[in-house]
Amino acid sequence: MNKAKSRLFFGKKFRHKFIAFAIIFAVIPFFTANAGNDAETISVNADFSGREVLPTENIALTFNREIKSNEGRVAVFIGDTDLTSLFVFNGQTAEYKPRFAPLPVGESVLTVYLVAPDGNWKTLAELPLKVKAEETAAVENTETQSQPETTTKKTSLEFTPNVSLNFKGQNQTLTFPRESAPERNPFTDLAGQGSFVLKVSRRGWNFGSQFDLAGSSFQQEALRFGELKEEAPQIDLSSFLIELSKGRFKVNFGHVSFGSNRHLINSFSSRGISVTIPAGKQNEISFAAMNGTSIVGFGNFPGITRRKHSLVSTTFAREFFEKRPAGLRVEFSVMRGSLLPLTNLNQGEVNDAEKSLGFGFKVIGSDTQQRLRWEFGITRSKFTNPPDPLLEQNQEVTPIREVWRTARYGEISFDFIRNAKIWSDRTLKLTGTFRHEEIEPLYRSIGVSTQADRHQNQFEVTATLGGMNFTYGNLRDRDNLNNLASILKTLNRRQNAIFAFPMNSFFTPSKPIKWLPQISYTYDFVHQFGAFLPVNGEFRDLSQVPDQKNFAHAFNAVWQFSEKFNIAYRYNRAFQDNRQPGREIADFRSAVNAFTVGTKPFKDLDLDFELSQERQKNFEQPRIDRTFRFGTKAVWRTPFLKNSVFNTNISTTLAGDTGNLNDARNLEFDVQWAYKFGFGTKKYKKMEAQFFIRYANRYGDTFERVTFVNNFNKTQAFNFGLNFNVF
Repeated sequence: MNKAKSRLFFGKKFRHKFIAFAIIFAVIPFFTANAGNDAETISVNADFSGREVLPTENIALTFNREIKSNEGRVAVFIGDTDLTSLFVFNGQTAEYKPRFAPLPVGESVLTVYLVAPDGNWKTLAELPLKVKAEETAAVENTETQSQPETTTKKTSLEFTPNVSLNFKGQNQTLTFPRESAPERNPFTDLAGQGSFVLKVSRRGWNFGSQFDLAGSSFQQEALRFGELKEEAPQIDLSSFLIELSKGRFKVNFGHVSFGSNRHLINSFSSRGISVTIPAGKQNEISFAAMNGTSIVGFGNFPGITRRKHSLVSTTFAREFFEKRPAGLRVEFSVMRGSLLPLTNLNQGEVNDAEKSLGFGFKVIGSDTQQRLRWEFGITRSKFTNPPDPLLEQNQEVTPIREVWRTARYGEISFDFIRNAKIWSDRTLKLTGTFRHEEIEPLYRSIGVSTQADRHQNQFEVTATLGGMNFTYGNLRDRDNLNNLASILKTLNRRQNAIFAFPMNSFFTPSKPIKWLPQISYTYDFVHQFGAFLPVNGEFRDLSQVPDQKNFAHAFNAVWQFSEKFNIAYRYNRAFQDNRQPGREIADFRSAVNAFTVGTKPFKDLDLDFELSQERQKNFEQPRIDRTFRFGTKAVWRTPFLKNSVFNTNISTTLAGDTGNLNDARNLEFDVQWAYKFGFGTKKYKKMEAQFFIRYANRYGDTFERVTFVNNFNKTQAFNFGLNFNVF
């Protein structure tokens, strides 16, 4: 009891201890320097967010902190294609340079995973990626073909190898209690990636190939460990692509992406072959045959050896205006596919065999001034689950009927105001967009992931004035389109608004006012509720029918006083209002206040300080929980040793409830030294290497006064690594 009484709680003792910790850790960063915060949630930002990119344009991802080796590795997929080996990871950034394998044209999803050491995959982010076609490509090819023959006979040959080796290890980790020690303690591993690119050009023909290999000395990190377990090869083929093209004619073999029909086949990526054949100046025919799921490895090299686990699709497209691409474009697509219940690379296991056959129309158009833009599509698909003896287990089951279902969508945008001069060089643009989508019940196509039984309408208005931006959106969504009495019918109503205003530079763009901030505000409201109480189902009363409103506000302000000093403030507030009978007080409210200070006292030293407070209230219990966090991080680029960097992160978190029923304290300290060096000269290819050593110390103490449970843990670990990048 004496020990329990001496613990911190919400009151004077709590505040005094928190202030003491804040003062101590405000001084430490001047002598140490960040390696990341393991307890902090990993978030990912993309430089292509909210804009379109070209197929050959570099894209980059930024993580809010560096990911430790004991947390696992990062995997990046575009659609179902694993492009991890093509990304260059450097600290908290990952960059993809499409030297040979361009980004798939159209809308797709870039998914970032964290692959834990035990093989579990966790989704960190799903980022929409919009890639527009390079309109200048056809013009360049035409110009090349019209040049004299003497210039096209010359053969261009380029071979680019790249090999990266990573030695990583960890010493004997000290933990308390001892049972919490990691399974591999200590360890030393070797991992590597290799990429080999060949490009040949002659007489307007272009040939290219790229093969990417990945390997690891640790069996559980093998590329196909989830599929083959201990039999998985430690060095395997992660991806490859062979391309032959001339003008608009193109043949791709390997890991390809195909399709631009939203509800039939849309940027489906797998191993196989795709062909694009021009039929005149305004028509083209595309064909693709691919494996039914994403695969890696040397096995099933063509990707289309299993007829019952494959996908075949053909698209005919016509541009009605040759000199104005996308002025009026019509596409007709047909797809047939089937899946076997096989293990997938990144989706675990398909539980049942599937087949689908469908066709769809798509129309894209715009006026001559690109002021009015529209896109419409309709798709019909027949889906079925063929008999599966493994699942039926000799039992009599009701056969599933083959049914045809329809999906449609439409999107229209109009610039009500474009480049209207308000004053000085400030111009106003106002755009309205309406989107409609309906997918009938039981609709399914194996070439795309869709949510069946859904009707949605959305309206959006965006406005820009100089550097000021405003967006308002309204969405209405419903399911159970057949109004089946025994199934819950859910209605969704959502409104959101985003406002960004650079106060410091809006009025005086040539000379920003330092004491004025850049501000942004976001409002999000969602109302989800049931239309009626289902009958002959599992619902007994109205308390089981959802009726919930969620309100969220977020405000950010940044003061950039100089290149060496800035201050940021963040405020978030959320309220969950439950309204179903019997649960009227089952509500939650949360608020977060956070301050960040960034400074650069010396040329080679960057310091950041963060102080945040979070308050959560549970109206039903009732209970109020509070969390205080103070953290510092520093980066010191040592002037006496070139390419040498020290990073340090120190943070402390104090948490508990106002009723003094429990409290927790966590302390984290990381320090890392990294040194980069290289061999060779600029005239020849170089070998670069980076060595790092990291020390991490974690301390956690939680005490529950209701059950008198005390959890105390402590971890200390040294990590080291040596990365080689050849060529």
